[in-house]
Amino acid sequence: MDDGSRNVEMSLAMLRAEGAQGIDRVVFTPHFYRDIENIPSFLHRRDKALDELKRMIDALSGEERERLPAYTLGAEVAWVQGMGDWSELRELCYEGTKYLLLEPPMQQWNEAFFNDVYNMLNRGITPVIAHIDRYCGTQKRDALERLYEFGLPTQISAEPFLHMMSKGRMFRCMEQSGARLLISDCHDTDYRPPNLGSAMTVFRKKYGADAEAFFDETDELLMPVQWLTDE
Repeated sequence: MDDGSRNVEMSLAMLRAEGAQGIDRVVFTPHFYRDIENIPSFLHRRDKALDELKRMIDALSGEERERLPAYTLGAEVAWVQGMGDWSELRELCYEGTKYLLLEPPMQQWNEAFFNDVYNMLNRGITPVIAHIDRYCGTQKRDALERLYEFGLPTQISAEPFLHMMSKGRMFRCMEQSGARLLISDCHDTDYRPPNLGSAMTVFRKKYGADAEAFFDETDELLMPVQWLTDE
């Protein structure tokens, strides 16, 4: 749909790689940019892409299908000023939940960004902060601490944990941010492939038998919830 998988064949290869690494569920989170597309158009494209993938999966043997992880729909929503008031915002949440994967801006966070986070929470929508590892070294310390005070679910990418030069910094970032969602952020089979299996090897080396338990508290993210009314 965007800068991810080039075709359904690559998508299937990525799912197979995830399954081989012990992943039992993935979340499809194509990027949503309000400045280039409206929400209904995005949802239509997402449904169409999923239908193509479903047809390929359905053509597999039962044994092959069983080795693939289950999947949930979502979106990685780039922050735009005022998005906290969008009437259709809930449609971009992880499927059946109150959680919205939010990509903060790369520029310094301002009051408008924090106001939108407040507005989402007031509407019963919980932002999930995407790849906090990108911001630990670029945002001002007081802005990061202000975001951390919300206690929001926070992602941290697996890739930096696989490199000696960045691994220590990522563990510090994780500790400071409270990030408990380790993500592959995989986009393809070559340059940004599924890598959670390799990252968990690093975590097991550091935390031992407690490595998996470290992330257990995030299970509720994929549990469906009943929405409260706006009234």
